[in-house]
Amino acid sequence: MSSATTPPCKLPVTDAAPAAKDPATWPRAALDALQAVIEHSRASAGPAVLDTFDHAERRLDAAAFVTFWNGARLKAMATCGPDGAPHVAPVHAEFVDGRLRSTIYETAVRRRDLQANPRVSLTTWGPNGAAAIVHGLAREIPGSLRDTRPGAGGRARRTVALEIEVTRIYAMRGREP
Repeated sequence: MSSATTPPCKLPVTDAAPAAKDPATWPRAALDALQAVIEHSRASAGPAVLDTFDHAERRLDAAAFVTFWNGARLKAMATCGPDGAPHVAPVHAEFVDGRLRSTIYETAVRRRDLQANPRVSLTTWGPNGAAAIVHGLAREIPGSLRDTRPGAGGRARRTVALEIEVTRIYAMRGREP
């Protein structure tokens, strides 16, 4: 799904201009860095990941991957608790000027997880089998705490912004209909 057909998020990950989310406007070095992660991920992937994601006709280069990722409205983000229990929730996450950004609620268990263990995994999917998995290391952006819309109980909530250093990317475009 393209961002042209997806309504914009009412709670944006960043206040950056829309052009900052368009890989065509990024410095070449930013796309080259993501392309290097994609290639390293493919080269070091195990057989199950390769069997799933390494269809030559469905590979995405860095620019196509970012366009797909940013065009998907929601992603699922997973962290690991101190006892090894996974915690997963839908989040907004976008690449902005070559960097993966997300937000997390101030009181979320995933925030506590990340303070102890910065490893995070995110995934999204689209039509006809398009899919992506991103692994990385998350850190809170200092001074990013902000008010957001009230929760179901009507109480005020706040989020903090995350920047995620991407360490692996597995992605593929959808099959031709």
